[in-house]
Amino acid sequence: MFSRNWISAKMPNPRQISWISFISLLSIIGLNSPAYADDGWMFSPYLRVDLGYSTTIDDDVRFLDPSEYDTLDMDRDSGERYQIGVGAKLNDFIRADITVSYRDKMTEVGTYLDADGIPNKAINEIDDGAFQTSNWSTILNIYVDPFRAAGLDTGAFSPYLQGGIGWARNKTEDMKFTNAGTLFGDTHNDFAWQIGAGVLYSITDHLKLDLSYRYLDMGEARASNSYTAGGPTFNVGDIDFDLKAHEVLLGLQYQY
Repeated sequence: MFSRNWISAKMPNPRQISWISFISLLSIIGLNSPAYADDGWMFSPYLRVDLGYSTTIDDDVRFLDPSEYDTLDMDRDSGERYQIGVGAKLNDFIRADITVSYRDKMTEVGTYLDADGIPNKAINEIDDGAFQTSNWSTILNIYVDPFRAAGLDTGAFSPYLQGGIGWARNKTEDMKFTNAGTLFGDTHNDFAWQIGAGVLYSITDHLKLDLSYRYLDMGEARASNSYTAGGPTFNVGDIDFDLKAHEVLLGLQYQY
């Protein structure tokens, strides 16, 4: 029998998987082979930095409290998304990169509803910032310019479609009530993916301006399922909600 610690030590974490996937991608297409230069393949690395506007999609939570299923009405929120990345142009119409992005205050609880749909009368007010969630996302992305792929010259502009998969780390803060009760938050790692479209504009041979839209699915955000009102701590069942957002990003790329 292998011990749990031995298995954990051998298993790569999601961040390692993302980097391994990217390196494997470059190896598979043979970017280090000179033969690809004659076929239009290239290896032109770039760095990127982006600032985005992100709007979370609503998703309510139902949970056992502790004898009936109540509902948390989650308010969507908007805020800034910060992103950096490194990638490579693979040919005239395909590029790939790995990006790391962050956003806080993605969502919070608006109203606590009893099973009958009436705002909870016993708990009264919820403190500001209840179940406020922040997110780190590491995504391996592929971008394709359909016009250049069809042999059309779009000049300094390069419209593209994009898609990516990766890893999300979602941290949820505690939810505190005016009656001294607390539902504790938690940190949850999950699968993430995104799709979108955008346009790249060449300011110079090396500097590019990138404007894009994406739908980003960050998996689930979760609480710890533990509640206390100053006395014993008890379990209230699963507390989780989907974390998704519409995002518009404006960025700069420096291509070597």
